[in-house]
Amino acid sequence: MRVSFGLILLMFLFSCSGDQKQTEELKSNVVIEQKLSDFINQHKNWVENNESNPETTDKFQREVIHWSNEPDFLQNMPLQVETVKDTVESGQPVKVAVFTGYSDTTRPLKSLLNYIQITVNGIISDNQAKQLEKGQHYTIQASLQRQGKRADVKYIQVADFRGYDLGKYTFVINSIKPIKLNK
Repeated sequence: MRVSFGLILLMFLFSCSGDQKQTEELKSNVVIEQKLSDFINQHKNWVENNESNPETTDKFQREVIHWSNEPDFLQNMPLQVETVKDTVESGQPVKVAVFTGYSDTTRPLKSLLNYIQITVNGIISDNQAKQLEKGQHYTIQASLQRQGKRADVKYIQVADFRGYDLGKYTFVINSIKPIKLNK
């Protein structure tokens, strides 16, 4: 009887600690991840009983749009190339690389990067386009060209997945650095 009670107590404690990965304090050199962690820690009651607080969500949307105006918004953010295409931006023909956030099982357990969705339409030069390979991972330095829409920024909950969609932005890409995988 004592063993089963102990086992039940242990299971209860583990189930109560399930969301800690997204609420523990985090120190990250990825600016977006650090800002998101700080926001979550300042608003610990943002999501209760699987419902997000509308006032906090509104504040989150405004904060993320504000963050995107900062020059270091994409600093150290690992992104994956989805596609490179020719298109027209402000009446000018340009090449655009579509970068997105991605999940990576090798990241530390407390990392929020696996819970962040973001899309960056990066205006690139022909030389930069030659450096990029679909599905590969990069960090970029870029200047904001067109801000995202506040309505695209949201807290996401689908089944057991809880994440953060930070929206879609257009940036002029200044530099691209491939991420070397440790094998």
